[in-house]
Amino acid sequence: MNILVTFILFAILTIPSASYSFNITAFPKSIGADPALTRIDEIQTWNPETMFEHVNGEAEFLKRYGAVSLTFVSYENGNGDYVSVDILDLGRPINAYGLYRLYAGCDGQEYHISDATVLADEYTPYVLLGQYFLKINIDISSDADRGRVVVNDFLVHFSNHLPEQSALPSTLKFLKLSARTPCEVTYHPEHIDYDLESGPGYSWIGQDGNTYFVTILDSQYNAESYSKSMKDKGSVSVLFWQNVVIWQKNEGAGSTEYMKEIIRGFAEK
Repeated sequence: MNILVTFILFAILTIPSASYSFNITAFPKSIGADPALTRIDEIQTWNPETMFEHVNGEAEFLKRYGAVSLTFVSYENGNGDYVSVDILDLGRPINAYGLYRLYAGCDGQEYHISDATVLADEYTPYVLLGQYFLKINIDISSDADRGRVVVNDFLVHFSNHLPEQSALPSTLKFLKLSARTPCEVTYHPEHIDYDLESGPGYSWIGQDGNTYFVTILDSQYNAESYSKSMKDKGSVSVLFWQNVVIWQKNEGAGSTEYMKEIIRGFAEK
């Protein structure tokens, strides 16, 4: 998988308080068959101030993506099969998309279960479901197909017990169509580039192979000021129109027709 921030991101370190963000009915009592895995009764949860107890130093990183809560549930059977699920509520679907894209990368097979988007290798499916990002750890001694059935059972039940989720921005769909590959479109909830203090927005690789960045402001005035600030920092080509700013890092090559096409598309959304 591409950009695994740390393999132990969701390692269990301590036992937190027993309260949790979801109604217990959101979690199936059992998943899979022959034999089924049964839920271990204690469902654990952490808020932004306590989730460091579970994620071993990654709490500040997750909070930058808007983490509201982190919930943990696990399943096992008498054969030694074990499945655990970490569920991060990111508050907004676009924040969840950003974290999902960071972890899932472009490797592996992406597919859909109910309303969830899943990208999985043999042992660790990453899941985007509305404002939630899920990481599922699978330790099942039989074939991979059985692991996929277990994941399917969990996600179908879980998604059916959630309130209706907000849609991702239409601008994201537009960007995916214009990118070299859709999975290379990422979202950054704070700075796209910390060196430039560039604010929240998208980055992607265009079909020309160059990397582009875009930020959506709340007014044309702010977009113009933002564009000027970016130009003053140098080594970038910047273009703004209405409330949208687009740029790429280079040595003054100037805005391209592609940048103009993208920014017009954003402003029309």
